[in-house]
Amino acid sequence: MIDSIIIVSPDYPTAKTIDFVFVDQLCRAMASKGVRVSVIAPQSLTKCILRKIPIEPFKQELINPDGSTLTLYRPKYFSVGNAGGILKNHNSNAFKRAVYRVGKTIHKPTAIYGHFWESVKAASYVAKYHKIPLFASSGEEAVSLERIGYSYEDAIMIKNSLSGAIHVSTDNQKLCLSCDLVTSEKSIVIPNAIDNKLFYPRDKKICRGKLSLKDYDFVVAFVGQFNSRKGPMKVAEAISRLNNPNIKAIFIGSGIEDPQCPGIIHKGRVNHDLVPEYLSASDVYVLPTLKEGCCNATIEAMACGLPVISSDLPFNYDVLNDKNAILIDPNNVEEIMSSIKSLHDDKSLLKRMSDAAIESVDSLTLDKRVDRILAFMNKMIDYDKNKSATERIS
Repeated sequence: MIDSIIIVSPDYPTAKTIDFVFVDQLCRAMASKGVRVSVIAPQSLTKCILRKIPIEPFKQELINPDGSTLTLYRPKYFSVGNAGGILKNHNSNAFKRAVYRVGKTIHKPTAIYGHFWESVKAASYVAKYHKIPLFASSGEEAVSLERIGYSYEDAIMIKNSLSGAIHVSTDNQKLCLSCDLVTSEKSIVIPNAIDNKLFYPRDKKICRGKLSLKDYDFVVAFVGQFNSRKGPMKVAEAISRLNNPNIKAIFIGSGIEDPQCPGIIHKGRVNHDLVPEYLSASDVYVLPTLKEGCCNATIEAMACGLPVISSDLPFNYDVLNDKNAILIDPNNVEEIMSSIKSLHDDKSLLKRMSDAAIESVDSLTLDKRVDRILAFMNKMIDYDKNKSATERIS
């Protein structure tokens, strides 16, 4: 049974950033289950300086509301951006060394868990040092050896070292199997999940009142990075072309794009704890995204009772269906427009899809996800032990 674990992550939230908040939520949920959790999330000093991000202490004890604790280690390293030539592998090697420096000092845990393939490679050296099982969490929006920074030799090494891999979608699992990073018997799909103590339907009237919305306003919500992959400009164009003064828009996020359309009542970042209020004030969530692992923001919107308009692409199929979502061609603004109009015009359809969205996320809670992850890890540890015993006998 897993009673202690090291979790390796490419980053971790700070007082001024919300990057990788889902990793923080997972780690805290594991700690609440009684698992001794040590997190290694190296911090790039280069990134801190350029982006004015707070430099975190090397070691912190994080305390959950229930009194359980976890230990966060933030060893420092220098990154060099997307360099080529002799510096091509600098970032991954520097990250790996930072993880290894800390990992070998932690009292031998039951297992080590790398969040994303970048972290898995770094975690593999700690796994070898402690002689403990290695697990991977694969949530990348696209998986290829080149994309994740693996050589063919890296892939062979990881495949031979892994005790198991958790994938956020069936699509992600297929990509990893096609890259020969893991075998099917050591692979499982467990979609992302939400903290249902934070994401649930608030009183709509109260939430809308805080934003000075009228009863007849129909609010379209977008949550994500403002870039071409996520598609905020297409959402803005669809709203502009609908030309309905009662249709309002909320764009939560930031990035290089600047969505503009009539009726914007909020555009920009929002404290994570306040996102459920903005979602509860809305009527529909729209995300014409081109690539995902499994989008947390979509599940969070569903938990707040929002029907979803999103991409008819495989990465969505584990979570979205024709009961809780309208699936569209993410590049087709006409389809986005007609989907928004359908839900605006048909209140009974809106209500049915809202109820279905809430029902869909009943199994997608953080607590249940952690139970499934730990059960899978324990199963695979037993599998490895039984396999080793059989090989010794034979």
